[in-house]
Amino acid sequence: MASIERVRFFKDNFGIIECSIDNIESGDLQTIGTNRNVVFTGNMATPEVGQIVKIKADYTEHPKFGPQYKIISMYAAIPIGASDEASKRKFLETLFTPLQVEHMYEVLPDPYATLEVNAVDNLCKVKGIGAYKAAEMVAKFRDNIGMAKIFTELADYNLTNKMVRRLMKAYNNSPELVIEMVTNNPYVLCRDVEGIGWARADAIALAGGIQRDDPKRIGAYILQYLDDAGKNGCSWITTDELLGGILENLGEDLSDEAITMGLRSIKDRLWVNDEETEVGLKKYRNVEQSIAEEVIRLRDAKSDFSLDGLEDTLTRLEGLQGWKYSKAQRDGIYTAMQNNITIIHGLAGTGKSTLVRALLEHCKHYSYIQTALSGRAAARMSEITGEEGSTIHRLLGFNNEGFEYNKENQLPYDIYIVDEISMPDAFLFRSLFQAIPSGSKVILLGDTGQLESIGCGNIAWDLIHCGEIPVVELTEIHRQAAKSGIITESIKVRHGEQLVPKDWAGEEVRGELQDLVIHGFSDASNTYYSVMQLVSTALQDKNINILETQVISPIKSRGGASCNLLNNAIQELYNPSSEKKKEFVNHSNGTDFILREGDKIINTANCYSLKTPIFNGNIGIIPYIDSDLMVVDFVGIGEVEIPRANWAGINLGYAITVHKSQGSQYDHVIFACDFSAYSLLSRELVYTAISRAKKKCDVVAQTGALRYAISRENVSKKQTHLQTCIHDICHPALVF
Repeated sequence: MASIERVRFFKDNFGIIECSIDNIESGDLQTIGTNRNVVFTGNMATPEVGQIVKIKADYTEHPKFGPQYKIISMYAAIPIGASDEASKRKFLETLFTPLQVEHMYEVLPDPYATLEVNAVDNLCKVKGIGAYKAAEMVAKFRDNIGMAKIFTELADYNLTNKMVRRLMKAYNNSPELVIEMVTNNPYVLCRDVEGIGWARADAIALAGGIQRDDPKRIGAYILQYLDDAGKNGCSWITTDELLGGILENLGEDLSDEAITMGLRSIKDRLWVNDEETEVGLKKYRNVEQSIAEEVIRLRDAKSDFSLDGLEDTLTRLEGLQGWKYSKAQRDGIYTAMQNNITIIHGLAGTGKSTLVRALLEHCKHYSYIQTALSGRAAARMSEITGEEGSTIHRLLGFNNEGFEYNKENQLPYDIYIVDEISMPDAFLFRSLFQAIPSGSKVILLGDTGQLESIGCGNIAWDLIHCGEIPVVELTEIHRQAAKSGIITESIKVRHGEQLVPKDWAGEEVRGELQDLVIHGFSDASNTYYSVMQLVSTALQDKNINILETQVISPIKSRGGASCNLLNNAIQELYNPSSEKKKEFVNHSNGTDFILREGDKIINTANCYSLKTPIFNGNIGIIPYIDSDLMVVDFVGIGEVEIPRANWAGINLGYAITVHKSQGSQYDHVIFACDFSAYSLLSRELVYTAISRAKKKCDVVAQTGALRYAISRENVSKKQTHLQTCIHDICHPALVF
């Protein structure tokens, strides 16, 4: 229990307060100054001096402000309870099973009051509740009593039990803060609460009485519309497109005045061009402007790297490896040595790694680091130097406060090699570039034949085409790589060359290494059975590494080749139900499926709050699972404990989408392709899928779908600021 003695700072629900402590339930206490008060920081409802609160917090040392506590939860010590029977029962249903609540109401005149006064003896009269369970239920009631206040004061908002739990989690378990946020502006829930989009926030707001033409409602919709566009890679859209979206989704009867008022309510968060024909969120403009500034800073910095002895290094390496560098590779090595930042891109097998290896040999007295977005891509960089790389998050020292390495505390290396540059979004790129000191050498590696990135920005494309950064493009296939059917056939695909004739069916092996097999048929119903037959054959190898055997499909949830369908079937083959293995039903993105000890899984959501953060695309094996906790041994990370609240992002990983496979490679890839994924088919998708394979690739394809995909190029439709920002920095307009 604590009393608020002073409010140092409060804005936008973030506060810094000093409290005197009445009693401590657990832990040691750190005080400040001579008045013995304790400093707490974090999200909270509007604090008032003299208010009595209950706080749970972690001790931390701020580098500038010294010892303080970061708030985990904070709420009024004497909350207002539920005041009507419906609210009481609804609250109890958030804590206990429907059957337990039903049994309590059958026996007890007022179950809420029984729990409130700690009447354990009376609870024991209820079917299925013994002394231990009763004490446990009372403790749970006491710990969650604040939610009763939410159900009472927000009764008109039609909040579900699940919704209230999400709100409490998002707002530091403070019922006062939940109530304040919902009543002041329910639309902020889109921003703050996982799983709540604009439509759900709008339903809450309308239930609470907000008018359909309220500026808050219209402004919130515009922000959501532009944010969705940004997350899909369009930092801006046309004003005509925005207006069409408003009228289509909010109603064509909205007046011009209402739309204008909605825009005015959020004008400080909008970017609009001078002609007022383009509009987007400022945060997307700002992040791309920042990237442009960092890139030019790195490009123009003074550097002490030298060409002295480079020719001798290359001659020596040619003698050791038994072959000479191509002209393009030599030119690329010189370009990378002469410039602080260089982009090296080319299709699979064109020698990007060879070029980097030569550069590092010449610069062997300098320190270097290799990094990529995904753990598998980082691990694969060992092919260049013999040493594993680091994920970008691990390199930057990610923790719950952000990144340890940043603009003020930069990284200590001389050379930075960044692979798979089409994958990170704009915000992560900004963090990486800000943490690289001036004078460093930065090598950006990419494969422009792959699918473009998912998320905000189109960084690789924009940097390659901005005209201000040296670019090395490699097109010649290495002699050794030319023996691989995986390499030769994937490059044919990228160039739009068909792999099979029209109406072809059968099985054909490609490449001198015989490492690619095409299985073709006319009917899409064959896809599932052909994939499962190949999986079954692969699983007969007792030494199979399931982490190196990957089924890849264009689509997650529709058709016979969907990841969901294939995952369930492969699970039954590889890891069937057993009395020796615990299993639980998980729900993710509208789908129920079983997670079982021994399963291969993929994480599909960034979980920054875990003790060891995990990120979208991480793959691993479940060694242990129970009703509240799952342990996953992730590739490149190790074992991570995942509470039940974070299971929504965990999916079976035997079959994953092509997009999820980007940045990774596997010994054996089985690629499923048919017309069930019609709208997604493109040569970039097929190229990406095939080039994920290191040793063997089975292309299981409906012939017509494969030919259609190869004939169709996925032209980038992203609308971004980065090229303009770089141009404006390098060529500032004259002002008279």
